[in-house]
Amino acid sequence: MPTAESRDNRPPGVGARAIVMHRGHVLLLRGQEPARTYYFLPGGGVRHGETMQAACEREVLEETGISVRATRLLYVREFIAARHKRRTQGMPGTHHVVAGLFLCEVTGADAGREPAELGRFTPDRNAAGVTGMVWMKQSELAEAEIHPPQVKQALLADFPPPIDTGTQFWPEE
Repeated sequence: MPTAESRDNRPPGVGARAIVMHRGHVLLLRGQEPARTYYFLPGGGVRHGETMQAACEREVLEETGISVRATRLLYVREFIAARHKRRTQGMPGTHHVVAGLFLCEVTGADAGREPAELGRFTPDRNAAGVTGMVWMKQSELAEAEIHPPQVKQALLADFPPPIDTGTQFWPEE
């Protein structure tokens, strides 16, 4: 049931996020708030006329300077901000997005390079609190606060999931 904070006549936004795996590391963006550091997948909104796959690839390039190819849609996630206590500071309760999470591979000349040699973070004035990017070893994921929590669970399990499992839907939790 919508709350007064979440009521809005606009349709939900459509987003695309990238799960970029490279040599045992996953590409994450770092967010910081007072007494809290968290990590999340690169990605963002889909533009009118743009495919979700193309948006995913564009967003990774814009946010990190890394060229990737979105190879497979793994998950679809819905996020309704008004229902979350863990939402970031300044996020309006009316924020509602449905996003596809794609498995991505590094392409071009970057494919042969080590994770520590890849990417550059350029702060986005529209993304307050996002302070950097990191290539996190899969073995270090268990200790990190990663959003949404399903990403962490998926990456710590048998990842990537077999093709025959299809695309999984992560409902609003």
